[in-house]
Amino acid sequence: MTKEEIKQIVEREKVAFLSLQFVTVAGEIKHVLVPARDLEDVLEDGCGFDGSSAGFVPVHQSDLTLRPDPATFRILPWGEPQHRTARLLCDIYGADGNTPWPTDPRGVLKKVVRNMKREFGETWNLYLAPELEFYLLMRDEGGSYLPHDQAGYFAIPPADRGTEFRKRLSLILDSLGFVCQKNHHEVPKGKHEINFRFGPALEVADATVTYKQVVKFFASQEGLVASFMPKPFFGTYGTGMHVHLNLRDEASGENLFQGGEEGHGLSPLAVHFMAGLLAHARGLAGITNPSVNSYKRLVPGWEAPVYISWGRWNRSALLRIPVSPPTARRVEFRCPDASCNPYLAFAAMLAAGLDGIRRRLPLSPPVDENIYAMSEHERVARGIQTLPRNLEEALVCLEEDQVLREALGEELIQKFLEIKRKEWEEFSVMVHPWELERYLDV
Repeated sequence: MTKEEIKQIVEREKVAFLSLQFVTVAGEIKHVLVPARDLEDVLEDGCGFDGSSAGFVPVHQSDLTLRPDPATFRILPWGEPQHRTARLLCDIYGADGNTPWPTDPRGVLKKVVRNMKREFGETWNLYLAPELEFYLLMRDEGGSYLPHDQAGYFAIPPADRGTEFRKRLSLILDSLGFVCQKNHHEVPKGKHEINFRFGPALEVADATVTYKQVVKFFASQEGLVASFMPKPFFGTYGTGMHVHLNLRDEASGENLFQGGEEGHGLSPLAVHFMAGLLAHARGLAGITNPSVNSYKRLVPGWEAPVYISWGRWNRSALLRIPVSPPTARRVEFRCPDASCNPYLAFAAMLAAGLDGIRRRLPLSPPVDENIYAMSEHERVARGIQTLPRNLEEALVCLEEDQVLREALGEELIQKFLEIKRKEWEEFSVMVHPWELERYLDV
């Protein structure tokens, strides 16, 4: 979209404000509002902001610049009519407005994609689609969170009390440029899913950020809480963000993962990419599962992957090859959750897969049995390793992964590790109700 086209829409739709949005290293969505009359200046020169308060720089280097991406212009579907607001997602630059900031997550994803094109082909791109699950919760008189309904997998109304909410959300998301596909109630009480179409990595990362914002906002309008927390309840399923991905040649439209049936329908390039994901899986977990709570989900059972393996239809494996037409051949990476920063998660996945292609890594044999049912002896005999057991272990694995460090940038990695280690330290000194129950009478 050109500046002139945006200006025409702003005037025609009587947009009063621009929400200049960006995402922090930790994955938080932030914004600053500016009057729509300043559109030309903002698109031309950007908007200065205090980068230290958003965690990007120390206080003595606070000035940074937001530069809006015109392609992300969307009118937000909320707010009073006289305050109509459009959002623009921004890249972060230095105080000069011209130097890309090394810890900007959106900029990091763009850099990793750009480096792939330079090394492997200018027409290559990463295409993906995340499955973003969420719980709809209400609060009881005591302040505890409870599922909004008691329904189960693919339930219908009236048991599924979220049907109308999901339908309304699907249309709202469509209006923002998403192409929503299926939506349904998930297995546990109060858990839902709305899927949207495959697309280029940057566009889908932008969409992921907006999806979470839209779901949370409209849930709040219903007096509900929409939670993407990986494991909000003990003894049931968590909320994942399974990511379906492949590489495509945008000049020819070719799916570069498509291969002959003798290779499970996968091209040699896809095989090496998958081997890269498996080789870097432990380091990737620090990025794709970056919360203390993430590792309450990554436990045996409940269809959350724990073991570093792949299978054709196996939901107990880390990587799965879903049933699909050959032209839609893709890999499903099953461990990520929505506590991640999507820009960093997609960038890290791409870097890991490309390392597998670069080094022509061999892929281990598929595991099509239920890995949860295997003994430890069986898993060891088949060379099946496990993902990190907690955030601290995952951060160590990330710190030791030189490929991911180089791809994402040393400054970004150091900032990310600093933030997440502080989170782990805060958790480590907290006293949990379980501890009181277990140890109070010692």
